[in-house]
Amino acid sequence: MSKVYGETFMSESKVPKWCRNFDAGRTDVHDADGQGRKPMSTDDLVQRVDQAIRGNRRFTISGLSDLFPEISRSALYPIVSERLEYRKLCAR
Repeated sequence: MSKVYGETFMSESKVPKWCRNFDAGRTDVHDADGQGRKPMSTDDLVQRVDQAIRGNRRFTISGLSDLFPEISRSALYPIVSERLEYRKLCAR
């Protein structure tokens, strides 16, 4: 389904939870008072990922995921591309 509706599509298992929240009086979908999941990309983590990349310039996100099992691939990609500003390079 995610190919049709995009990455932000809510899974079917989350719908009953949100229905209960709105039945209980919730009026919007935004986090209240900044609650919710805390960001994974701390400065220490970004620095460790950068050191791993500098140790092996021919890295892949899958390879980094093996080195940092506590972080998902979807969390590693923004660290590499946005925070560290590394880009793909094709040397053909």
